[in-house]
Amino acid sequence: MAKILPFRGVLYNPDKVGDLGDVVAPPYDVISERQREAFELQHPNNIVRLILSQPRPGDGESENKYTRAAARFRKWQEEGALVRDQDRCFYLTVMDYEDRGAWRRRFGLIALVKLEEFGSGSIIPHEKTFSATKMDRFRLTEACRSNFSPIFSVFSDPGGTVFGPLRPRLETAPPDFDFTDKSACRHRLWRITAEEVHAEVAAKLADVPLYIADGHHRYETALNYRNAMAGDANKPKGADHVMMYLSSMQDPGLIIRPVHRMLSSAPSNVLDGFVQKADAYFHIETVEVPDQDYVRIGKILWEKVKAGADQRAIGVVISGHTHVYLITVREGAMQRLFSQEIPAPLRKLDVTIVTKLVFQKILGLSDDELDDEKRILYTSRTEKALEAVTSGRCPVALLLNPTRLSDVEAVSNARLIMPRKSTYFFPKVLSGLVINKLD
Repeated sequence: MAKILPFRGVLYNPDKVGDLGDVVAPPYDVISERQREAFELQHPNNIVRLILSQPRPGDGESENKYTRAAARFRKWQEEGALVRDQDRCFYLTVMDYEDRGAWRRRFGLIALVKLEEFGSGSIIPHEKTFSATKMDRFRLTEACRSNFSPIFSVFSDPGGTVFGPLRPRLETAPPDFDFTDKSACRHRLWRITAEEVHAEVAAKLADVPLYIADGHHRYETALNYRNAMAGDANKPKGADHVMMYLSSMQDPGLIIRPVHRMLSSAPSNVLDGFVQKADAYFHIETVEVPDQDYVRIGKILWEKVKAGADQRAIGVVISGHTHVYLITVREGAMQRLFSQEIPAPLRKLDVTIVTKLVFQKILGLSDDELDDEKRILYTSRTEKALEAVTSGRCPVALLLNPTRLSDVEAVSNARLIMPRKSTYFFPKVLSGLVINKLD
């Protein structure tokens, strides 16, 4: 049973910081180094100074990027840039954004959710995580004792019973916050303080599975922190809960984008023999690349990948090759090779096919290499994946269709775990919109 609670959030004070679009940011794991620098320059109180504090020469246990983040967090509260609400609230949010020329809207509710071990209750993951990232997030939580970014979870609500009673508030009360971020997404937020509404919403969500859409590392970090603090007299009272953003699976504003893969390095002899090895597992269609123009030909390849979504088509771009490749797995290959190892809901996924057949069987990557965030890079933007090859930064790019929401639900309900970075739910939920202090 999921236990949903209101809480006293810490929010930016517009009277002190000005435009809220200048101080919020996406989650830490989708921010590039160049974007991080831009966010820092944008405003002295931008949330990246907390979620992505930077190391300095001479850092040690008593002085490091985590302790500096904690010091900044305290200072911003003392200066009034961040203010904690007096009342316990649910935070109702609405995001309006453009996607492929059409405007969409997504509703969300930010609340506390009691932590549960995976497999023991109604909070269900679907992706593997990276070990190094969890340690980094643990140390930040340990120093700051706060959640700066909500975990993004989705639930099934075909009748709209959860958000239905909340929507009239959009028409009867002005939002507490209304601003546009740097990606042109409009954000509005309402504080819901009525205890009867808290009780009604919590009751409706109590028996509904919550599927983690984005934030697996942060959720596992919250579990690890809670467990590490067990029995400690200094354990924060809020360590048994984590901040979540909850949205309906049936919301038309919920989108999953593709997550393309790029290899930062690969032996040339392995890449030269790619087609020969791949032929054992895939049907291969080749497209010639004149003048090494991978960007133009890659766009043509991407259209073929999208058209072959039902056949689990995958695009392969390899630097130096005179062709790009559209590969579709041979019928029965995954069953023949992995029937004893991989359950059926996972075997059919594009991300599983890439991980097991391309990365491991053909390119020979080990489990440790799959857990190396510097070896495999990810992007939801096709042009960025192609540019990584043309620039020479990556020798290989793999273009994948987005994972279907129905696949996420089926895998999660079977209590199975997809490969890392299987989904990219869009738009991302902002860091810094609401902060949860664990103490």
